[in-house]
Amino acid sequence: MLFLISACVGTTDTPTESQPSESEPLGWTAPEAGVVELETRDEVTLVADYYPLDVEGGPAVVLLHMTPAGGWNRTDWPSEFIEALNTGGMTVLNVDRRGSGDSEGRGADAFQGEKGRYDVEAAAVRLRDDGYGDLIIIGASNGTTSLLDYSAWAASESLPVPKAAVFMTGGPYTETQTEMSELPTMPVQFTYSTAERDWSEDQRALDPGTWLFSEYADGDHGTKMFEAEPTVTQDITGFLAGAL
Repeated sequence: MLFLISACVGTTDTPTESQPSESEPLGWTAPEAGVVELETRDEVTLVADYYPLDVEGGPAVVLLHMTPAGGWNRTDWPSEFIEALNTGGMTVLNVDRRGSGDSEGRGADAFQGEKGRYDVEAAAVRLRDDGYGDLIIIGASNGTTSLLDYSAWAASESLPVPKAAVFMTGGPYTETQTEMSELPTMPVQFTYSTAERDWSEDQRALDPGTWLFSEYADGDHGTKMFEAEPTVTQDITGFLAGAL
């Protein structure tokens, strides 16, 4: 009788190799690629293309296109550039800023006042919550406005602070709400044509020693730079590889 009782006690609720414990962690799974929706804190729905890598804690890039008021949207980033970022080990979230493409909202709000930084916040929080690590932001033309506004504001809201940034043809519009002196210390690359060099060159006085100034004699404005100067893709991915 004692033997039978011991045998029953010994087999009750005991996990085996074929019966794992319910408390055993399942592990991290990369999110699915494709079109996703992001909700901003002021309840605007943004649409983005997601290119996630199966690397938990890996670096991730947010792309901010040129002005929504001018009809620009996420499709203006060349697929070859996004593929190069992926090949370099970086997840990519390519966002339609408010008022552009498939996103809701008013275009002017994307770069005037505080709402533009909400767009970047929605993307940065999505990447953080999905398990990615170092945040990189690449802004083109007017997209540099939201890049700067968010970067200077993020720490005060306990949000992900960028580890590196690329300003593609920044200008006086970049500092509409925020001055470049408020940008947190990080590696930064400025890409610009000789015809539009003045604002970028003026930033050299603020360089903490981690900024790269890339001037292209035959370059163009913002994302139009990729067609005018094909080496820009390699230059940016190379800079980011060194920065990270």
